[in-house]
Order: sequence, then C-alpha cells, then structure tokens
Amino acid sequence: MAKKTGYYLTASDSTDVPIRIRGDVDEAIPSATGQIIEALVRLSSVTGDLELQERAWKIAEHAAGRAAHQTYGQAGIVNACAFALEPLKLVIVDRPENLALVPVANRNPDLRRVDIVVAIGTEANRPTLPGGILPPTDKPGAWLCTGQVCLPVITSPKELERLLRQR
Repeated sequence: MAKKTGYYLTASDSTDVPIRIRGDVDEAIPSATGQIIEALVRLSSVTGDLELQERAWKIAEHAAGRAAHQTYGQAGIVNACAFALEPLKLVIVDRPENLALVPVANRNPDLRRVDIVVAIGTEANRPTLPGGILPPTDKPGAWLCTGQVCLPVITSPKELERLLRQR
C-alpha cells in the first residue's frame, strides 16, 4: 500500500481506533478527500509549487482508484481528479484605478480556475507563471495557464472575454 496518499478522519497516533476510516464518500457536501485534493491543487497553482502539485496528483490517483470500487458517493473525488488533471490559473495585471481586465474575469467565473490579480507596478509578492517566470507588471495583461502551459499575454478585454467564454 502506498504511503502518504490520503487523509483519514482519525489521528494516526490514536490507540483506541481499530480501523482508520478515510473521508472518501460524498454526503450533502463533497467528500473530505475531494475537498483536500481541490485545496492542494489550488494551493499549488497559487504558489507555483511543483512538489505540491505532484503530491495532489498522487493523492488524486489513489483516491480515484478507491472511488472506482464505491457504489455511490464518489462524485466529489471524480470532480477533484478532473480539476487536478487540468488546473486553470488566470494571472491578471491591471490598473486599480481603472480596471479593464478584472471585470471580464468576474463576468466569466469558472470554479476550476484560480484568479490572481496584481496591481500595475507591483514588485513584491508577485505570482509566478509556470517555470518560475514573473509576469511583467509595467502594463495591463492577463495570462491564462492550464497546468504548466500558459497562453501568450492577453491585453485586450474583448480577447480575454472571448477566450474565457470558450472554456
């Protein structure tokens, strides 16, 4: 059995629990495992941490294997695995006093997408694009990334709107 490929509903050092149960079954909300996979994928997208992305992928693989043997309640894991397969990240550099690109992203929400907004001129705490590349913050632009691949910079609100509606 693979180590560190899931999360349980009990502490690992608990002495009074005969069987450790995983949170793999959806109830009224997605399963704990599905939520953890989604959170790890989002965190890896925001931070650009490839090790964290690999960990999320490994957990998703093992959870999908377990979900295949469940008769019900696996939609949360299936959805989280789809999210792990194709995480979306939108990095927007815009003018705070005259937003042009941010309203376009707001009009086209996507639960699979992590949106990161940066003001023009920002030097500290800039988000990274895949490969550790820092987006320039001297003019407005948007980068739509799928996994480790980004499209060329988008500077037109109309072009961003067209692109986001396609997804």
